[in-house]
Amino acid sequence: MTWKIPTDELLARYNAGERNFAGIEILRIVGEMGERDGVSGSITGLEGADLRGINLRGANLEQIDLSGADLTDADLFGAYLGEAGLVKTILRNANLFSANLSNASLRGADLTKASLTHVKAVGASFIGAKVGYFERADLTHANFQDCDFYGPGLCHRFNVIWHTTMPDGTIEEGPHCKW
Repeated sequence: MTWKIPTDELLARYNAGERNFAGIEILRIVGEMGERDGVSGSITGLEGADLRGINLRGANLEQIDLSGADLTDADLFGAYLGEAGLVKTILRNANLFSANLSNASLRGADLTKASLTHVKAVGASFIGAKVGYFERADLTHANFQDCDFYGPGLCHRFNVIWHTTMPDGTIEEGPHCKW
């Protein structure tokens, strides 16, 4: 089910105890007239929000700014987070199975014990993030410079590595599918 919701309504409903927002698409609201959609740039209003345990399965969160938000235990299975701002976002124990993080900024994010299987992270920036391990992930053009890995890292579990910046700053040209 897909339904559209502005950030202020999502926050109000979350703060009232609702947790299931599976399949949502966040609306852009700009200007005094409340114009919606058709506007470029980040969707704001959720920066630093406490959204622990939220269900955003299959949600369209393209260009959303969740910087500094707490998404501990969030369910983002299959969510589209293309070009999302996830700078210093807490994603501990989050389910990101099959999420699309293409061109997202996860600088300094905490992905401790997050499920990162089948993630598409093409062009994503994980600079300085805390990350476990990816499995069967597309990490083409992703940047992992200065990442703190607590698992086997990037070069395991069938990940696609191609023009990928490694934690030490070197670039793995590839293409490689690391076993």
